[in-house]
Amino acid sequence: MKDKINFKIFKPFGSSMAKAELPLELIKDFKEDLKKIRADKTKQKQHDWGERLVGHVAEEYLITPEVMLKWKRAFFDPIIASYTNAHIKHKISNILINSAWYVISKSGDYNPCHRHTEYVYPNYHLSCVGYLQIPDSMIPTENAKQHNDFSGQTEFIEGSENMFADVNYRVMPEVRQWILFPNNLSHVVYPFNSTNKDDERISFSFNATINFDKDNAPTN
Repeated sequence: MKDKINFKIFKPFGSSMAKAELPLELIKDFKEDLKKIRADKTKQKQHDWGERLVGHVAEEYLITPEVMLKWKRAFFDPIIASYTNAHIKHKISNILINSAWYVISKSGDYNPCHRHTEYVYPNYHLSCVGYLQIPDSMIPTENAKQHNDFSGQTEFIEGSENMFADVNYRVMPEVRQWILFPNNLSHVVYPFNSTNKDDERISFSFNATINFDKDNAPTN
């Protein structure tokens, strides 16, 4: 990938986030990879990641490492490095993707409020969500209020609300949209309804750890 990578760091509340538009070639590679996994029962078992995640969703599979590595180098690493150096002025030795997975959601599926923290193994630093496919026929969930309809949205939450502080940031998913955020940032994915029961919303996420040069590492 030789095109310039455009992204934006923004601050909806205390923590900073970043967003970018996914390359069309990445969308194609990821969707072809997922298609191969779902077409092969052996691969389905090998890639099944549902038991490690909290989502109330149809299917969750690990992204094939070779596919993830290709786009880690070409697209994700430069953004993660720039985001990190915008906050921490230390030389990065490497960026490690701990795990990366697809999420296939059908009408009524949801992800409860959660964070991508790990208390047993070394912790992650950053997480993300990217959208590969959005149903054309999404409709509001039953009893959704017109003035405050969360249907199908992803909401990020941080801190305590008061008249001087926003604590939530809601996103209506769009194909090619990609959002990077600190791993401990709480977020929830609300269910969507669809006129077609076979409609699927397909996204992906990963957890990343940033390692710094030992002679130039942050002390906190």
